[in-house]
Amino acid sequence: MPTGLPSPRPSTISSVPTTSTMSTTPTGTGAAAPSGTITAVRVGRVRTVRWRDEAVPTGAFKEPVEGPVALGPTGLAGDEQGDVVHHGGPEKALMCYGRAHYAAWRAEGLDLPEGALFENLTVDGLTESEVCLEDVWDVEGVRLQVTQSRRPCWKLSSRWGIPDLARRVQSTGRTGWYLRVLTPGTLQAGQVMRLVERNPGAVDLAELSRVMNVDKGDTSAIERILASPGVPGRWRSTLQRRLDVHQGRTSDSDGRITDEEDADRLRG
Repeated sequence: MPTGLPSPRPSTISSVPTTSTMSTTPTGTGAAAPSGTITAVRVGRVRTVRWRDEAVPTGAFKEPVEGPVALGPTGLAGDEQGDVVHHGGPEKALMCYGRAHYAAWRAEGLDLPEGALFENLTVDGLTESEVCLEDVWDVEGVRLQVTQSRRPCWKLSSRWGIPDLARRVQSTGRTGWYLRVLTPGTLQAGQVMRLVERNPGAVDLAELSRVMNVDKGDTSAIERILASPGVPGRWRSTLQRRLDVHQGRTSDSDGRITDEEDADRLRG
């Protein structure tokens, strides 16, 4: 388990996968709809930790649960968030993370255990490239809808003693994603998530992460994303400001790209 190990930053941005932002519904295409298998369901109660001489509440310590776990509109039974302003609630009822990313982290020298990204659901067979905003996924009658990519904060770096971990998660696009609960029920390891609804023109999360966090000046991609459904309001505002700056419709000061906000959120 890493505890403050030196961690080289990615040398290129090619590690952020990109796919077409033009999608169709999974039915009638002749191809099998994307699916993934839940390998673990995790919950965690709030704990208080010390960070920079402050007592900070956090729900980051999530452990796998055996058997079915009840799921309601705001999340799993037994799961809590230390910062209810920025985490949890109906729009972030669940956090999902692609299991394949842990192998990628190990290949880069970070031996992060599964569950290290604070996810509720670890899923095999899905990453951000296969998931789009507003996708609806079915898990044996439970219906879940993608609301946004996860934007990590300093607590991730603090938890594992790796100062640049949150930034690396953001720059690689291995972020995970949030889900709202459309139909409650129970979830457990071994269940399969199947895509049942996708809006035409929906943007995939790998592309969204690339444009939000890496290629901030890709105006053609920004325009495609702004034309797609389901982009969170705050993200849409940020992208519109960037587009306005690059197209000369506003001054640099008026269209500043929230880098200061990112610096505060990612501080480790």
